Amino acid sequence: MSEKTKTPTLSRREVAGLAAGAAALAASPALAAQPHMTNALAYCQTALAELRRANNNKGGHRKTAIKHLEHVIYQIKEGIAHAS
Repeated sequence: MSEKTKTPTLSRREVAGLAAGAAALAASPALAAQPHMTNALAYCQTALAELRRANNNKGGHRKTAIKHLEHVIYQIKEGIAHAS
């Protein structure tokens, strides 16, 4: 993260992964009709990628946050599937 802007940075690999995921989501009519859920999914996936890039475990809180985000991502996907 840049000290000046506090904007997270992603590697090319992460950006490519997010782009592929967004393209897959947009391709499905059921998913495209749920912009808030698909936006939430993308934000959570970005947050998860950033947490995984962090250097250490921050007293166990990083590991816990990763577990919670993985569960949130699962729940969002289940919600999207349920609505389709």
